[in-house]
Amino acid sequence: MSKFDLERACAEAAHQHDRAAAHYRHAAKHLAKGEHAAAAKERDLALDHSEKARIDEVGLRPDAAAEAKAQSEEAWRFMG
Repeated sequence: MSKFDLERACAEAAHQHDRAAAHYRHAAKHLAKGEHAAAAKERDLALDHSEKARIDEVGLRPDAAAEAKAQSEEAWRFMG
């Protein structure tokens, strides 16, 4: 991975973490007002951004990605 790609991946992961944090803050505000449906929606959006950040972070650790792929392939062989 080039220096530019690494920088871009780090920035994208950081952005996704920031978005997740903002959605969690909004969820807390909705809960304080008793707006449970809106809070659940914000929480779901926060979880989506957290998942996107996790996916971006896997790209920053190619050794972990290879290990996860090997485990997944082994699980498929076991099931099939």
